[in-house]
Amino acid sequence: MHVSVSGLTFRWLLLLALTVLVAFSPGNSQGFPYLYFVVWGVTLIKGWIIIQDFMELRQAPAILRRMVFGWLLVTTSAVTLTAVYG
Repeated sequence: MHVSVSGLTFRWLLLLALTVLVAFSPGNSQGFPYLYFVVWGVTLIKGWIIIQDFMELRQAPAILRRMVFGWLLVTTSAVTLTAVYG
């Protein structure tokens, strides 16, 4: 099952919009610690889209998709927790 070009274009535009959203979020969120977790969630969504569609793992064996998503989850969680708790 292939993703249509218009579907990929939509996903690419979604990734672009999410990137702009994160890029314009305040870097120092002393008053808003929950903002780190919002950025973490957006990063997971972006990573999942990239894994599924642009790395073409949608048709890959489930174990491979789970391993790659697990890596994404561990890496983004470690970065977020380091940013929050320093």
